[in-house]
Amino acid sequence: MAGKILMINEGSALMINRLTAVLKEMEIEAILVEPNADKISAEKDKAEVIVFFTGDFVYNSPGFLSYLWDMCLEEDKPLCIVGYDKERLKVKETIPGKVIVREVARPFDVKALASQISSLLKMENKLSVEKQILLVDDDYTFLQIVRSWLGLKYNVTVARSGMQGITYIAEHQVDLILLDYDMPIMNGPQVLEALRSEPTTAHIPVIFLTGKNDRDSVMSVMSLKPDGYLLKSMSREDIIASVDNFFRTKKWQNLSQNA
Repeated sequence: MAGKILMINEGSALMINRLTAVLKEMEIEAILVEPNADKISAEKDKAEVIVFFTGDFVYNSPGFLSYLWDMCLEEDKPLCIVGYDKERLKVKETIPGKVIVREVARPFDVKALASQISSLLKMENKLSVEKQILLVDDDYTFLQIVRSWLGLKYNVTVARSGMQGITYIAEHQVDLILLDYDMPIMNGPQVLEALRSEPTTAHIPVIFLTGKNDRDSVMSVMSLKPDGYLLKSMSREDIIASVDNFFRTKKWQNLSQNA
């Protein structure tokens, strides 16, 4: 799969269906939603790029346009708008041009638009692959599974113990550590405490990826300021979306609470 996009559209779906079919041939999945904040919020973490098809509704939807602007800024989502000149101008009265990475005029050529969407995804993936992730877990099978999931988008290294992880970090730069809680000899909280106590490693983002979901375990590490707490029981899609969202926003979204 080359990537996923969120297509916001209201009204006729003929051209949208044709575009979706062409994108599918390019191994790009299009998630179609109406211009509704709740529906977009439910799907936004699954997509790397937002493609917004304007319509007459933009003249009477300042609240939605403000939501779209805020969402793209907060999530750092590239926004492409497709529409007639007057509609695009109306959108830009609310959404600044600098937030919009691509504009496409109607009527549009389906294959040309699909090509532009593909180029946006490639730029996003190029940014992703430069990120270095360290997975620390004593479960070798789980390490390999998660490495295969994230390795399609990121540079992923694995460590099979807390001490091995600390040794690797001493010699290499990483952008994110996904850390197991329960490990022999040196457990996850001890690893995080050691990292936070050293000026050279205190800044490294650490997200727990663990099977420990009881309140006491979670609360016991909050004083060490982890950047997230995810459960191994979460789906492949939710784990990937959580990592993607972290790198886009440098914020943690607690998807584990719904696992």
